[in-house]
Amino acid sequence: MPSKTYFNWGRIAVPVFATLALSYSAKANAATLGIASEYNVFVIGNISQQYTDIEGKLAAGGNVSLIGSSVGDKLPNNSGNVVVAGNNLTLSNGQVNHGNAVYGGTANVSNNVGFPNGTLSQGNPIDFNAAKVELLSLSQYLAGLNPTGQTTVQYGGINLTGSGTALNVFNLAGSSVSSANSFDINGDQNSTVVVNISGTNVSLQNFGFNIQGTNRQKIIYNFYEATNLTASGIGIEGTILAPLANFNFNNGQINGNVVVSSLTGNGESHNYLFNGNLPDVPKTPIPASVPEPANLAGLGLVAAMFCLFQCKYKKTIQG
Repeated sequence: MPSKTYFNWGRIAVPVFATLALSYSAKANAATLGIASEYNVFVIGNISQQYTDIEGKLAAGGNVSLIGSSVGDKLPNNSGNVVVAGNNLTLSNGQVNHGNAVYGGTANVSNNVGFPNGTLSQGNPIDFNAAKVELLSLSQYLAGLNPTGQTTVQYGGINLTGSGTALNVFNLAGSSVSSANSFDINGDQNSTVVVNISGTNVSLQNFGFNIQGTNRQKIIYNFYEATNLTASGIGIEGTILAPLANFNFNNGQINGNVVVSSLTGNGESHNYLFNGNLPDVPKTPIPASVPEPANLAGLGLVAAMFCLFQCKYKKTIQG
């Protein structure tokens, strides 16, 4: 009787298919502020401020215009690029501390501007277009998270009470924030707090923040719809994420990152950078019916292997 050779196709094919299938699965990356994470102020477009103090780093994809202002005074020495202007840079009667100023277009820098620990040069160290896409995606993702904890809005007072030790998410109407006279947040000391605020026009004026348990470096106020944002007479405790907003800020301070479309006014930015823990931002999975071109060759190889083993199987059976 002729010999028969049998192949267990299932044992061969399944590991190969499983390996390729892993390349199609949805991937995730940690949700952060991206390149904006290290900047006290990150503006997608233009910034124009007068007589202000930005304690950390500043970057803007458009023009940077600062008059009578200081940047980077709370940074350590040799902090790299402290001011980055994607287009033109205008500085008058101020100082850039502990690092360099870089501009992509032209520079108009007065003699009364100091660079005691750095230099002024031309360059484009940041891809602002990519940063814009990333920040818009993050803002929309955070806005879609399910709310947790308890939200109370009464007589102009806003009270947010967390229910967990990891992540607390709250939803607020922009109208409630615009008419607020107090803003209280209560959370566990290890809790990251995301406050999603709706509305295209929102103002924060003449009220105080009271933070219990958690701290300002773990709080993000996500103005995911705002195109116009104003603040005055206020000390904001936490990070502002408003990548669509033209932000007019006067007579106050922000203790956190500022991420906006444009920025005007004399409000100060203090270098308390966000260091909370956000959930992963899922990337859009690749449809199973449309594999990546790079993997088509792999699928073809599997098909060829299948044919080879089937042909060998039939030959040995018939022989």
